[in-house]
Formats: sequence, structure tokens, C-alpha cells
Amino acid sequence: MRVSIVVPAKDAATTIGEAVASAVAQGDVEVVVVDDGSTDDTAAVAEANGARVVRHPTNLGVAAARNRGIAEARAGLIAFCDADDVLLGGHVDAMLAVRGDDHVIVTANALWSFDGVVTGKTRHRGRFPEPSQQRRAILEANFVSTMSLFDRDLVDRIGGFADDLTHAEDWHFWMRAVFAGVVVRHQPTPLAHYRWGPGLSADTERMDAAVVEVLRRAEATLPLTDDERAYVRRRLEGPSPQSLLRTADAAVAAGRWSEAADAYKRAAELVPSDDAVVTK
Repeated sequence: MRVSIVVPAKDAATTIGEAVASAVAQGDVEVVVVDDGSTDDTAAVAEANGARVVRHPTNLGVAAARNRGIAEARAGLIAFCDADDVLLGGHVDAMLAVRGDDHVIVTANALWSFDGVVTGKTRHRGRFPEPSQQRRAILEANFVSTMSLFDRDLVDRIGGFADDLTHAEDWHFWMRAVFAGVVVRHQPTPLAHYRWGPGLSADTERMDAAVVEVLRRAEATLPLTDDERAYVRRRLEGPSPQSLLRTADAAVAAGRWSEAADAYKRAAELVPSDDAVVTK
């Protein structure tokens, strides 16, 4: 088999069947579902659709589930699919074509799906950071999707996902990879549906706290240049881009245009690599 597709799952019986079936259909892959303490029929549905299931008797979190899936994988290349996402035909093949024979991370574009309704909007828009820009860009924001492909031995080099992080554990992992010298390439054709709805990513307060923690760890452990360290310190000492954007959006809704413009400008100055923020 070429690729092991790891699917962390908790209480996902209503969506895991479609996710697993779409992963199995990629061909010449194995699908490893890590049932992270589910209390519903997640495991049974996953097995019925062709996955190999390993179980955590209690919920250990998504980072621990990803690590377990990687440890159980039999292929030399790892890809992820979340339990409520759907891979379209050719998703894995397209990432393999972008990877070639190079030991890079390939991150794939996807169509946004809001509670199952596909919008036609893509997750990645605008410029993708060039290799020379990726250290700074990954400090600004996570430009690497969980729908990515990488060498399994990357985990031996940099360690696994930090299982004490309940949010932003993927950003922390990709950040460490980039600072270890791994290049990220983009597969721009959207060949998956990425669901956004109630769940980890939508938990604003905890996500904000996790972003701060990841930046603190970057400051403490990564080989930052003086400019990179100054940037991280600036982020930690002031309002985050996310909070500035929320302030700006609220000001627009209330007709406070000057306040909105100032908040948008300050957010864009913090994440100049994010075209969507700069455009706002």
C-alpha cells in the first residue's frame, strides 16, 4: 500500500461511514480509524465501511488519536481525514503527484462544507507561501490543512502531536516541521469537502488560548531568528489577529467604520501572508 489514511474519531457514527468510504475509494491505501472513546457506533460503522479500527477506551483527545493512528499505520506515507470530511476521487493521487520523490509535506485544497452544505468556496485562496517565506508564514497562521500527506518518519524526527493541546495541535506540529527544514507544497485543486460546524475548530475561547500557548512554545523551543522572535513577542504582548478581526466585524455591523478600519489594518499588519485578512 502507498498511504495510510488516519481518521481520528469520537462519537462520529453519523458521518464516519461516508468519510471512511471516501478514503477507502482512494485505492491502494489503508484506512486506520482511531475510535477515541466513543459512546456510539463509530467503530462498528467504520469497520463496516472498510476501515481498520483501533480503540481508546476513554477519550484521550485528537492529538493522542493522531499519534496512535500514525503508530498503527503500515505505510511509509501518512495522510489525514477527519471523521466528518469527505475525500473526492483522486485526492491522494493528486497529493502524491505534487510530492514526487521529495520528502516534503503536501497540503491539499478543499471545498468548505458548512454542516454538510458544500459552499463552492475553497479553503485555500490567494498566494501560498514560497519555501523561503514559510518560517515566518507558519508563525503568523496555520497555512497547512490537516488534509496533508507526509513521511511517517517525520514523527521520528520532530516528535508527534502534543497531546496536552486540545486545540491547535496541528499548527504546533506543522510549525515544528517547517522549523526543522521541511518544505510544504500545495495541491491547489479542491478534491475534498472540509466540514465546518460545531466542534473543536468552532470553540473560539479555547482556540484563542491554544494559539497563545503554541506561540509561547515557539518562543521557548524553536530556533528563531531575532526578527522571528520579535514577531512572536509582539503577538504575545498584543491582541491577536483573530480578536482584532472579531472587533472589526462587530464595528462594521454597528456602523463604526473608523474603528473597523483600524482593527482590520492592525490585524493585517500581524498576518500579512493571509490574503483574506489583508483584503478585509
